[in-house]
Amino acid sequence: MRRRHQQTGQTLIVVIFITMIAAMLVLASLSWATSSVFQTASSDRNDIALEAAQAGVQSYISRLVENPQYWLNYVDSAEDPRIDATTGGTVSPGSAWTSGHAWTYPNKIQTWVTQQSARFGTAKYNLRIFQDPQDANSVFVQSTATIGTATPVVRSVVAQISPESIANYQMISNASISYGTTATTTGKIYSAQDVVHLGTAIGAIYAESQVCRNNSNGTNCLASDATDPAFSVGGAYDSTTTPSFNDKFPTPIDFTTFTGAISNIQSAAKATGLYLNNTADNAWLLQFTSNGQVLAFPVTNTTDPGVSIGKLGCPTTYTMPSGNQPYYIYTQQPVIIGNGGSITDSCGTTTGARDSVVNGQVTIATPGNLYVGGNISYATGTQSVLGLIAANNLIISQIAPSTLNWRAATLAQSGQWYTDSSTTTKTAMTFTGSIATSQGGYASMFGTRNYNYDQSLQTIRPPLFPTIENSWSINYWHEVSAPPT
Repeated sequence: MRRRHQQTGQTLIVVIFITMIAAMLVLASLSWATSSVFQTASSDRNDIALEAAQAGVQSYISRLVENPQYWLNYVDSAEDPRIDATTGGTVSPGSAWTSGHAWTYPNKIQTWVTQQSARFGTAKYNLRIFQDPQDANSVFVQSTATIGTATPVVRSVVAQISPESIANYQMISNASISYGTTATTTGKIYSAQDVVHLGTAIGAIYAESQVCRNNSNGTNCLASDATDPAFSVGGAYDSTTTPSFNDKFPTPIDFTTFTGAISNIQSAAKATGLYLNNTADNAWLLQFTSNGQVLAFPVTNTTDPGVSIGKLGCPTTYTMPSGNQPYYIYTQQPVIIGNGGSITDSCGTTTGARDSVVNGQVTIATPGNLYVGGNISYATGTQSVLGLIAANNLIISQIAPSTLNWRAATLAQSGQWYTDSSTTTKTAMTFTGSIATSQGGYASMFGTRNYNYDQSLQTIRPPLFPTIENSWSINYWHEVSAPPT
C-alpha cells in the first residue's frame, strides 16, 4: 500500500509571494503614474507662467507701437505704482507720468493683471519698466507672471526693447540713390524711389520703385534696366521682384517722422548739454579729444564753410559726462567738425589740422548745414558713438584732408548728403556709419569712396537719434529672479 505525499504548504507560500510581488508592482506603477501626472502638471504650470510673462512684454510693445514716448509719459495699467524720485510722490497704474522724472518701485509687487483662467489656475502678470542707462532710445521691461493660488508658480523675464533706428541702415533716402563703379557698400540701403548701384554691394538693397545694376540713365533706373537681385550679396528688392519691396516693407518708411529730432536735441542741450548761439558768428568748429572733451571755436569772416574758414576764434573747452551718459550739442549757427588744413586760431593756442577722437556718446544737431572738415574716429576701448543731424544739408567740406576717414551716424533732414565739390580733387574717402538723407547725394569730390556700415550701431545708438515709426524689437531677454510678492 502506497503512502500519501506529505502536504507541506509550499505551493501556498509561492502563490502568496507572487501575489505580493504583483501588488508591489501595481503600487509602484500607480506611484509612478501619480508622480508623472504631478510632474506634467508642474511642468505645464511653469510653461504657462513663462508664456504669461512673455505675453506681458508683448503687451507693452503694443503700447510703444502706438506711442513711442509711452513709457516716459504714462504708468501702464499692469505696472506697479511708480515712486517719483523728484517729488517723492506715488503715481498709480494707468495714470500720466511727468516726463523727465526718474522713478523707483515698492519693495513688493502690488499690481497684477489677470490673463487667463485654466485647469492649472489663474495666470496673471506684472510689469516694471526701467530706463536703459546705456541707450536713451531703449527701455528694459521686466514682466513677472504667476499661476495658481495654493502653491503658485512664478516666472520673471527682463527684455530690452528698442525702436529700430535709422542708424540700422547704411543709407536711407527719400530720393533716388546712385553709387558709381568705385563705390563699395556693406550695410542695408533703402530708397523711396530708385537705387542705382554700379559698384560693390554687400548688404541688402530695398527700393520702392526699382533697383538696377547696369544703368543707362545715371541717377534713375529706366524700364529697360532690369533688376538683378543676385548682384548684391544681401539681395535686391523692388516693385518687380519676388519677394518685393512691399513684402519687406508693408508700411514704407515715412521720412517726415524724423523731423522732431532737432527740437528734442535743442531742448536736451539747453537742459544738460552744450547750447551754442551767437549771431555774430558765421559758424562753429568743433573738435573732440580722446580724453572726453570737446573744443568749440567760433568762426567768422566765412561766407561758405564748405569752401574755407576765414577766422578761427579762441576755443572754449567743455567736458562731456563719463560713463557713457548721453551728451547733446546744439548749434544755432552751422557747425563744422574739424579741419584738414593748417589753420591757427586767433589766440595762437592751437594750430594745424584738427582731427576728432570721440570719447563718449554724443549727438550734434543744427537747424542749418553741418560740415565735415576733418577725420573722425572713436577712442579705442570705449563704447563711443557720434550722431550728426542737419536740418538742411550734411556737406563734406573742401577743407577736409585729401584722404578722409570719418565715422558717425548722419542725417540730412530736408537736404542732401554730399561733397562740396562734384569735381574729383581729393584721393579717397572712407566713411563708416550710417546715412539718412531726404534728397540723396554724392561724394564725387573723392576719387575712391568706401561706405562701410558701422555694426556697433546695432547696439550703441547716438542719443535721441531718430527711429523708424511703429518699429520696435526685442534685442534680448533673459529670465531673472522675481521681485518679492
